[in-house]
Amino acid sequence: MKEIGLTKQKMLLIGVAGIFILALVMLGVMFLGQKKRSGKKMSDNQEVVSSEKKVNKQNQQSSNVNIKKNEKLVKLEAGKVFGLTIKSGTNLVMFYEQQNILTLDPFFGKKNAISKYPFGEVRSWLWSKGADKAIVNDAGDYYTYDLNSNLTNKFRYDIDIAIFNKDGNRVIYKYYNSETHQRKIKIADLKGENGQLVVDNLPYRKVNLNLQPQTNRMCYLPTPDARIKGKLFCLDLDGNNKKSYGGQFGEDYLWSPNGQRILTSFAKEESGNQLVLAVMNKDGGETKGLSFATTVKKCVWSKDNVNVYCAMIGGAPLDVMLPNAWEEQIFNSADTFWKINTKTGEKKRLVELEKIPGAIDAEDLVLDPEENFLFFRARRDGGLWRLEL
Repeated sequence: MKEIGLTKQKMLLIGVAGIFILALVMLGVMFLGQKKRSGKKMSDNQEVVSSEKKVNKQNQQSSNVNIKKNEKLVKLEAGKVFGLTIKSGTNLVMFYEQQNILTLDPFFGKKNAISKYPFGEVRSWLWSKGADKAIVNDAGDYYTYDLNSNLTNKFRYDIDIAIFNKDGNRVIYKYYNSETHQRKIKIADLKGENGQLVVDNLPYRKVNLNLQPQTNRMCYLPTPDARIKGKLFCLDLDGNNKKSYGGQFGEDYLWSPNGQRILTSFAKEESGNQLVLAVMNKDGGETKGLSFATTVKKCVWSKDNVNVYCAMIGGAPLDVMLPNAWEEQIFNSADTFWKINTKTGEKKRLVELEKIPGAIDAEDLVLDPEENFLFFRARRDGGLWRLEL
């Protein structure tokens, strides 16, 4: 009986030990399984993070422009841009779009936002010579904007056109006095204060303003109209030493960079539909026709003061008046692009007709410093284009 009791005790102990070992084994299996599952979960998280990084990288790349090798004519920006210029000291094209000041590398298409502008109803944007300040028409009101400080100042008076002086520290503007019904041209500081009279009793309701390069002289002319003889008047900013140029119907003017020559365009006849491009010297003499039908607003001078790059107006109906119909956007041109030697009259096509993707109506032409590229805005949608030279 005693031996049987001992045997039962041994069997009980062995059973308890077996259950304990089995429990340990099961716990070990569970632990390893959990570890395996945890490891897979961590791997999944890494894949998600990697995927997010990939998407972000793709989004970053998509904000740049995909420029194909040897692509002659490229649309750099589809949105509506303003203030097309070259960032000072670089070959980067700079412009305003949707409350951002952006630069874009014309070789690689890399785009960067360098500042923000606080308003959103921009109608026009004009940079100073150094491209560090701008005169902005926003919802009909005029502001001066400083790129370096990112500050804006609303202009004191109601004006309809303004430009910077040579140094970019004052504003020349046309002002209408509603009480006297007189139009004047004045010059003031960047806030529109401390104004001084330049032209009194201006006879034109609408004018264009520009500067005679390499001087402190201001020029004005009536907005080109084929029914009006458009003389160019230039004078010192104190109102003295006034001189006039040209006087053809619908005439417009574009000074060469050195201020020694003037590219001009005008209607072939009063109220006509044909434009003539010509060049004259700084005194308004030695006028030479260039046998090219366009407006100077579709041209830009080369830095050599000899060649000009122009878009030729195409597709104008016979019953429209030029330059009026183009100025008022009654029709949109289908341009071709040319380089013209203003001394010899020689012309060179810049891009073959079959390589122009649809009808492009170019304006605001700009060259980069090395003249590798011609940039311009398309008037139909405000998009930015690059033509390799």
